[in-house]
This record gives sequence, structure tokens and C-alpha cells, in this order.
Amino acid sequence: MPMYVNKVEITDDAVFNEMQFHPADTKEAARDEAAKALLIRELLRQEAVEKGILAEAADANTVDESLTLLLEKEVATPASNDQACRRYYDQNIERFQTSETNKLPQPFDKVKDRISEYLHTRSMRHGIQSYILDLASRSRVAGFDLTASL
Repeated sequence: MPMYVNKVEITDDAVFNEMQFHPADTKEAARDEAAKALLIRELLRQEAVEKGILAEAADANTVDESLTLLLEKEVATPASNDQACRRYYDQNIERFQTSETNKLPQPFDKVKDRISEYLHTRSMRHGIQSYILDLASRSRVAGFDLTASL
């Protein structure tokens, strides 16, 4: 069954071709992941065109670069500060054990950069997901429940 983002059709063949990039335990799960990826890509592509970041008839490489630019422009996340890193460290101290036999945690200063990077990545993922949900709510998506899959 074809899917649509606004008036743009995503064919079953396109989903089938995309499945190779989404290994899963079942064919249905791979199909769902491929469909979700294509729907998200089309939502972002249309938004990039609307914002003048991308030409309507751009090639695939240009689309990828433009979608990255769009996300960088539209999804802002605060940098994690020492307080946030310390709070995460204190709440997850068991994750920073030196080894299975040595239960003492690594010193905060040794893991602070890793925690900061993790918190930033988590914040970016949440921001991108929220942005995609916002785009989906302002668009007409048919043939797949994108909101439930995120």
C-alpha cells in the first residue's frame, strides 16, 4: 500500500528498496523501519524546500546535505553544564564502575566529557524527534502511522 506525505507518494517499491538498510528480526519490522525512514526523509525534504534550503529537483547527495543543514538550523539544544553532568553522574554512579570486580566508580573528572557528549546526543535525538512530530502534525501523512512509530 503506498504512502503519502502531502501529495508526494512513497511507493511500495521504494520501501522495498529501503529495507536493505534496516535489518530487523522480521520482514514486517524491516518494512516498518524503512517506511518510517522514507516518510521522515520526505517530511524533512519538503520542509527544506519550503524554507529555501533545497531546490525541488535536487539530487540525493544535495538532499542529504540540505536535511543536515535544516536540522542544524531548526533543532537547537542547550550545552550540558557541569551541574547537569554531575547530576547524571550521581544518579547513574553504577555505570561508571572501574570494572566488574572493582565496584569503585571512576572519578567524575575522568568521565565528565563522555557524560556531556551523551547528554548532548540524547538532547539532540529528543529535539529531532519533537521536530519531526511537529512537521508530521502540520502535514498530511497517509498510509503509515508515523506518530505512533516514533
